[in-house]
Amino acid sequence: MSIPQVTLRPFILQDAEAFTHAVNQSLGSLQPWMVWAHADYSVGEAVSWINFTHLQRQKGEAEEFAIVDGNDRLLGGAGLRYARQPGEFSALGYWVRSEEQQQGVARRAVAQLVNLAFAQPHIAVLEILAAEENHASRAVALRSGFSFVDYRYGLIVLESGPVNTAIYHLRRP
Repeated sequence: MSIPQVTLRPFILQDAEAFTHAVNQSLGSLQPWMVWAHADYSVGEAVSWINFTHLQRQKGEAEEFAIVDGNDRLLGGAGLRYARQPGEFSALGYWVRSEEQQQGVARRAVAQLVNLAFAQPHIAVLEILAAEENHASRAVALRSGFSFVDYRYGLIVLESGPVNTAIYHLRRP
């Protein structure tokens, strides 16, 4: 089944139940890479996350979005974290619920984040970090036009501890 429309919109509190359901149904693909994903993820945790995304947006630190289809069904989440210090890069992150993976959802979400980021003249380079063994996320980076830069140990810390991190960059066209 193909998903014809993929849109980003800010999370709203009404997303909390759908977000919780998506996380709990996707633990097999989330838990290895997302330390926040755990069994029995609760609506209260989702509400806290959504409120935090609003605070980040107000402070200009990040833009976090629900990834939704044409019927406003939650497909996952994607975000842009702004660089805060010289030498840092603004970074993209994303996750897609298990049942909607392998349909180009993450790639299309990343394309929208790239457009949002490069509409801001001060952003010249975007970064995606992925655990070395997270082949799905790394493939999204490459399919989205990002170039592999290097590996660095410890930029990502998983439940098991620090891991090699693959670094990808995309320069403003």
